[in-house]
Amino acid sequence: MLGRLHKAWRDAAASAVAAAIAWILAVWLFGHPHPLFAAVSAIVCLSPGLPSHGRQAVGLMLGVATGIVVGELALLPPQIMLVPEELSLLRLTLATFFSMLVAASFGQPAVVPIQAGVSAVLVLALGPENAGLTRMEDVAIGVTVGLFFSQVLLTPDPVGEIDTAADDLLRQLAKAFNEAADGLRTSDVRKAEVALRSFLTAHDALIALGAGIDAARYAARWSLRGRLAARSVADTAARYDRRAIRLYASSLLFAEALANALRKGAAPVPEGLAETIFDAAARCAVLAGTQSASASATAAVKANPPTNVEWHDTLLHLRAIFDVITSLEEIVRLRPSEPQTPAYDEGRTQN
Repeated sequence: MLGRLHKAWRDAAASAVAAAIAWILAVWLFGHPHPLFAAVSAIVCLSPGLPSHGRQAVGLMLGVATGIVVGELALLPPQIMLVPEELSLLRLTLATFFSMLVAASFGQPAVVPIQAGVSAVLVLALGPENAGLTRMEDVAIGVTVGLFFSQVLLTPDPVGEIDTAADDLLRQLAKAFNEAADGLRTSDVRKAEVALRSFLTAHDALIALGAGIDAARYAARWSLRGRLAARSVADTAARYDRRAIRLYASSLLFAEALANALRKGAAPVPEGLAETIFDAAARCAVLAGTQSASASATAAVKANPPTNVEWHDTLLHLRAIFDVITSLEEIVRLRPSEPQTPAYDEGRTQN
């Protein structure tokens, strides 16, 4: 719950402030005594949980305009033709239907047909003098304020969002690798199982990274700051998009293989394996920015080929982990002067 509150408070505060500003501007610019729709529009544009505030603002304006036009057209028949109340209700029903149908044909988010239907109903219920041009002016003020907040004042750094999520994943993996190495060094099955649970917990960070990449791509398309950083967003998203999944999957398979080998009491343990796992943890920490490259440097590690099949899968998945880590290091060039191939590869097993 605290995590959701932390994510929502900024958008909620922005919505409240923007609603007040939109109300003041509508009164000052147009003299509307109670510009309800200006405040409501600002809130709709900046509400917490939206994937794209800019797209929401554009959709709101498009839906309101569509509904007003259809509502005005529905008022064209003379009132004398709709004397029975049932016919007036039929006009309201048809205007709502066609306004939402037209708005849905635009292929935009759900806010467009929703606002189109609401606008058509308001025009017919309150009259065009109260819900036509007047509402359009209020909505325009609310959308303008919402766009200013979302595109200029409060636009998050899309590249930073990806990097933050990726760093969190790498930090959790580094912690889990350290736990796995400690469990292997002491031949403690319980510690190996704790490490396995840590790798499983890192799945939430992987999901968050995927959401961060999606949000950054949305921002690159629908926000001013995102468009200015579109190339960086594309490069950063490509860096982590598939590699993060491969790194997590290989790490989880490695942890399961390691725990299974320790449960079976497989012996002897390949020489240098624990140091190699510590090296994986250090290199993840460097990629996450929590450890300097010089501090992570280790002596040459050499894990000899396993003498039994229990350790074969462990080393196989560990090689896949180092392949991904090396690929990330080459892209971000954190340690260009260091050899990137782990030394245990010298003793690869034959498949």
